[in-house]
Amino acid sequence: MATEGAVHDIIRAPKRAAPMGWRANCGWRSIVLSIGYIALYLALDRLSFIGALHGIGITPWDPSAGLAMALLIIKGLSCAPLVMAAELLSSATLPIASPSAVPICVGSLVVTAGYTGAAAILRRAGLQAGIRRSLDVVALLIVTIISSGFIASGFVGTYAVAGIVPWSGFAEAGFHFWIGDAIGIVVLVPPLLLLHERIQQRTPLGHGMALLQFVEVAAQGASVIVALAAVFSGIGGDHPLGLFYLLFPPLIWIATRHGLPAASWAVLVIQIGLIAGLEIQGHSEPTLRAFQLFMLALAATGLMLGAVVTERRRLGLALADSEGRRTAILNTARDGVLTIDAHGSIQSINPAVERLFSRPSHRLIGHHVCELVERVPDLLHRLKLAAHSPPSEAGCWELDARRADGSTFPIEFSAGRFDLLGAEHYTIVIRDITSRRKDEARYREHQAELAHVARISLAGEMAAGLAHELSQPLTAITAYGRGCLRLLTAPMTEPELLHEGITEVVQQAERAGDVLDRLREFVRGGENRRALSEVGPLIDAAVSLIRMEAMQQQVEIEARIDPGLPAVLADRVQIEQVLLNLLRNAMDAMEAANSKPRSVVVEARRNSKHAIEISVADSGPGVAAEVEDTIFEPFITTKPLGMGMGLSISRAIVESHGGSLRMSPSIRSGAIFIFDLPTAETQARSDAG
Repeated sequence: MATEGAVHDIIRAPKRAAPMGWRANCGWRSIVLSIGYIALYLALDRLSFIGALHGIGITPWDPSAGLAMALLIIKGLSCAPLVMAAELLSSATLPIASPSAVPICVGSLVVTAGYTGAAAILRRAGLQAGIRRSLDVVALLIVTIISSGFIASGFVGTYAVAGIVPWSGFAEAGFHFWIGDAIGIVVLVPPLLLLHERIQQRTPLGHGMALLQFVEVAAQGASVIVALAAVFSGIGGDHPLGLFYLLFPPLIWIATRHGLPAASWAVLVIQIGLIAGLEIQGHSEPTLRAFQLFMLALAATGLMLGAVVTERRRLGLALADSEGRRTAILNTARDGVLTIDAHGSIQSINPAVERLFSRPSHRLIGHHVCELVERVPDLLHRLKLAAHSPPSEAGCWELDARRADGSTFPIEFSAGRFDLLGAEHYTIVIRDITSRRKDEARYREHQAELAHVARISLAGEMAAGLAHELSQPLTAITAYGRGCLRLLTAPMTEPELLHEGITEVVQQAERAGDVLDRLREFVRGGENRRALSEVGPLIDAAVSLIRMEAMQQQVEIEARIDPGLPAVLADRVQIEQVLLNLLRNAMDAMEAANSKPRSVVVEARRNSKHAIEISVADSGPGVAAEVEDTIFEPFITTKPLGMGMGLSISRAIVESHGGSLRMSPSIRSGAIFIFDLPTAETQARSDAG
């Protein structure tokens, strides 16, 4: 406990500084750390300085090597000078022999360089954060064994050159040093790293132990003592190491029950017990070397087993936590989540699926997923295609689902693939979009109302032009009617002239009727009425509605329609409204700027295999730069008395038809507004898919 308290003081020393006088406190912390480390290093060296070979620091167990390695791993390689100083003091004060300063300095440099290099490798492997995995223990064992071998060769070689160690005993001395340092590092580094990790996490060291746990720990400690006693009772026999295996069961028991922390402390206790027992009972050199080799194997076994147990417990806790989080997420999710196998059989569901379909889990699990949707016989095939598609292409589609009572509701359906026990499965996410459909319907109704109001307003603005257009056929009817009356009162009737006059009356009346019907149809409200429409007649109808007003403003309107354009599936009146809005905006812009000449060109062309592009270009001043980015937003207008709704409504109409409305800068002057409409074939394929 004294050793553990000293290590605790060294590790916590940097945290005991007061917040005031940071530099001074930092210096004091460094001094305290240095003094504490050197004192503990010399104490451990003195306690383990038993059976020293050739009177120097070649001992069967060197815990100071473990302390130095732990310091370099935890605090960093900048502590190498401190390790060098402690090693110099130890080599100068502890040996029974009196070596010169040269081998002491060279030997200390070899030891320090070896420890520093090994610590650098272990820090790179992640051990500065603690020993948490079985791979950490493997890295510690491998690096320790290899680095200890190099350090032993260099240290013993230094003293052999100085004549302190005979060259004939180089192999024996090197082996002693190697095993002593390796066991010191393997036994002491793990508990020190684990202790440092606990201190960093401020975890209490075993407080509040339950009675059963206390009894178990006491029994385990007693089993270690009994095993050590049994081992030493057999040392005097013919097979002094025959009972060493008795130390394995208590260590395995401790490691499997408590993991790496308890196993590391148990290894340390067993090592101290072995060294103490050998010193008390006496030993021969072969017996000591054999015990140390077995101790190295025992430490490696205990640490590896403890690391595996700790790692499995941590993974188990992480898995349980992950499973708990997954269950909590699925149970609280509003969307339905279910899994199916490759045949479409439902394997698991979350509570949202039960709520969506009004069915308990036992009436869903095991049933085919197609039972949940309406009239989609190829659902499983479509699901697999979507799940195997690249993430950028995989999406979701809308279907109608069926509840237990037979009622249907719209859902959004998406899927993803995963493998379980070598078989492919699919995760399906179902979202009830009833409220979204209602919102979309309300939005469409609102847009239709706005469009209706806009058409009424636009019709009012066209009233003068329409009145002028109606006055022409009415005047003609009157003239032809009076002519016919005069022919009827003449003494000689002329049937041919009378027939011609009545025919003209009928034609002019039909013309007036067409004008009125077009106006009445344009201002009507109600649902969208989409039908197959040719693009040319659509444009001609819109131009004819505004041509009279254009003539009054001296605006020339030219229509350029490519031949052979396919039909579009559109609401004729709404598309006429879009064209009229764009034509009127162009005319108003040229009128306000007093542009000369005034011309508007309406073009229709096929911009791809799937869409018809219609553009309206004028010779006016163009759109001001400050409103280019917001021209399609509601209430944005450049007209003094404008409401700023025309372009917004026009864009909504075009987008509802599956197209887009945009503005393009003109090469010469004016503005160009372009919108496209999908062809009837394209929309038919989209609806079918």
